[in-house]
Amino acid sequence: MKVSTLMTQPVLGIDGNLSAQESAEMMGKAHVGALLVKRNNENIGIVTERDIMSKIIAVRGDLEKTKAKEIMSTPVVTVDKDMDAEDALRTMVKTKVRRLLITDKGKIVGIFTTSDVTKLAQ
Repeated sequence: MKVSTLMTQPVLGIDGNLSAQESAEMMGKAHVGALLVKRNNENIGIVTERDIMSKIIAVRGDLEKTKAKEIMSTPVVTVDKDMDAEDALRTMVKTKVRRLLITDKGKIVGIFTTSDVTKLAQ
């Protein structure tokens, strides 16, 4: 099964200067666990719920003053939409990430997460 059949769309992007508070609010409203961080239309990282929890809340940081680009995870790990889902899962394990960005001819078209992996068992 191709990863494109299991991925989630669309991937929401934000400017890296957005505060962690605004990022968290956006995630909550959109019911997503990650946002792609962009600078001048370039994908520079990904900010996740885990980034906010471990890099701000756990150390009693300031959600309002901390920018998304300060806590984002980098580099962004991408795979092609035609990759086999099991190979994508192996890539996640090898690179120690919980999310892969899915590309089509270099453009991000979706995200494959640990939640999407459960669809493999169905």
